[in-house]
Amino acid sequence: MKKILVSLSLWLWLVSPAFAASEVIEVFFLPMQEAADAAQSQLSEQGKVAIITSRRMLILDDDSAHLKKAKALLKQLDQPVQQYTAYVEIEDVRTDQGSGTGVSSAHLATGSLPGGWARIQLDESNHKSKNSSRFQLRITANQPGSLEVGTLQTLNRETRAWLSGYGLVKLNSVELIPITSGFKVQAWPSGQDQVRIRIVPWMQRKAAQVTGQHEMLVDLGTARSPNTPPSNTANMRYNATPRVRQADIVEISGAATELTIPLDQTVTIAASQNEAGRLASALLSRHSSIGKRSFVIRVRVTR
Repeated sequence: MKKILVSLSLWLWLVSPAFAASEVIEVFFLPMQEAADAAQSQLSEQGKVAIITSRRMLILDDDSAHLKKAKALLKQLDQPVQQYTAYVEIEDVRTDQGSGTGVSSAHLATGSLPGGWARIQLDESNHKSKNSSRFQLRITANQPGSLEVGTLQTLNRETRAWLSGYGLVKLNSVELIPITSGFKVQAWPSGQDQVRIRIVPWMQRKAAQVTGQHEMLVDLGTARSPNTPPSNTANMRYNATPRVRQADIVEISGAATELTIPLDQTVTIAASQNEAGRLASALLSRHSSIGKRSFVIRVRVTR
């Protein structure tokens, strides 16, 4: 028996690659499948990964060089997920001097941004805030959070035409449909003590849509003749089963914007043109006859 075991061990050693090795790696923060995929990407074609979910461990089989690469990548990726707090203020700003047509007429513009937004510095002596709403949002790095800023009624034709392009309303309908609106905010690290922010406006029909499904009920007849309908001219009966479907959230991707800001520093952006300008018109609902109104977002991000 002993000779058989020795022979078997020798045979396994001969048929196994001389470089084969195993490594057990504990995973602390990454999802297990994500960690396994990352490790597999660094292994050779013969390399294998086994997942022990209950103990949050990976068993890697490969040569030492590939194992070293897999361990280095996992060490780099398996880090605590960064958490941020985003402070967002939505403001309706009115300037008393209405001679201009752009953001720069009411503010000092400091940079153009995607989506029709402009990074600005407000001239505090020259504007008044009509309405202001403040929000606080806890978000995980690379994962968007969402906040709701209010509702609008689809009143004027210009707004209805814009909303109909996103399928939120029908252009020729006279129905007043309430639309709820908001913003998705996403943040991720960008250099030392800086964060990259992505802001995506969204809208959704507030009223649930109810539809009916018609089902014909077979008449069971009378008590005397249960299998015979009461008459050949009896009214046919239907059962309407209502179905309530919540409207989908529609992202206004044309008005999405990105900017890099220092941590714990407030930055102000204003809707300037294109989709951002149309979004501002819809959210402000109407234009003031005195001065210039601007839709302004202040954002600050902290750890």
